[in-house]
Amino acid sequence: MILTIYGDIVGYTIYFKTEISRWNELKEFLVKTCHGIGFYVKVQKDSIIINPGFSKVEPLIIMKKGSNAVKTYGLEPYTSLYKLILYSLSSFGSVEIFED
Repeated sequence: MILTIYGDIVGYTIYFKTEISRWNELKEFLVKTCHGIGFYVKVQKDSIIINPGFSKVEPLIIMKKGSNAVKTYGLEPYTSLYKLILYSLSSFGSVEIFED
């Protein structure tokens, strides 16, 4: 859903909490998956940054353990792809997702 007020897109945020037990496997999975859909990926020691290459959507930062949020402004297909990525984390540990 995209809401417009005076020509500006209203914010839409996905909040999430992760605790990944199979971190190395997740890194491999996300690198392959994100490259396959044309997203840029930067792997760090305890986080993975996924950038769709679209300046109106924030990069998705997934931490090995912790809480975070990402604004997609409800723009598709980015919102749905981010949610699919986040829900897939449950195969590698635990994830809680809340939308606003």
